[in-house]
Amino acid sequence: MDALWSVLAMGLRRLDAEGRPTGEPGELGELAGLVSLYVVDLEMSGPNPQVHEILDIAGVRAAIAAGLPEEEAWGARVRPRRIGNAVPAALKVVGYSPKAWKESLELEAALERFAVVGRDGVVTGWGMAQDLAFLSEAFRQMGRPWPFALVAIDVQAIARALLRGNGEVDRFNLGHVADRLGIGRMGEHGALADAYATYDILVRLTERVAKLSGG
Repeated sequence: MDALWSVLAMGLRRLDAEGRPTGEPGELGELAGLVSLYVVDLEMSGPNPQVHEILDIAGVRAAIAAGLPEEEAWGARVRPRRIGNAVPAALKVVGYSPKAWKESLELEAALERFAVVGRDGVVTGWGMAQDLAFLSEAFRQMGRPWPFALVAIDVQAIARALLRGNGEVDRFNLGHVADRLGIGRMGEHGALADAYATYDILVRLTERVAKLSGG
């Protein structure tokens, strides 16, 4: 477990009561009593949470224990209400079309299920600022309190700390790092696929540190 704690510490970020990053690093003591990570990914119609909206959302819940064993995973496409505000390039990236989103959920239903799966977990992701901004705004608009821990973990920051300068990766986007670590992917720019890629990278990096430290 020492290796796991040392890896998680590299990516800890403190949140305010509404789930927004404070700009301060978190401390390991803030994980006391917490039992799960919630590795999440969102795909949006653009960069501004006041104007654009969540189109795809997913999370992988994993125990804070040796090996980070997976407990549950869930994802769904979200029905847009302001598609006219969308950035065309963002829609192209996520593969949006009315036909593809025919079985999508309303935002309230999607967030309700998302919150249940991640209940009290530590939101974890790849570069967290935008995902956290959209999540905190969505729960605020629904009149719902932030349902997760008040600390988050940025796996991209962990990858930078462990892989920068060793010649193994050229850049720190999710797909490139996953490929260089030999991690197979379910696809690109889908929320569940990217959540699993982030989870797999975190597991792989933790395994490396454990091996190097002898435990």
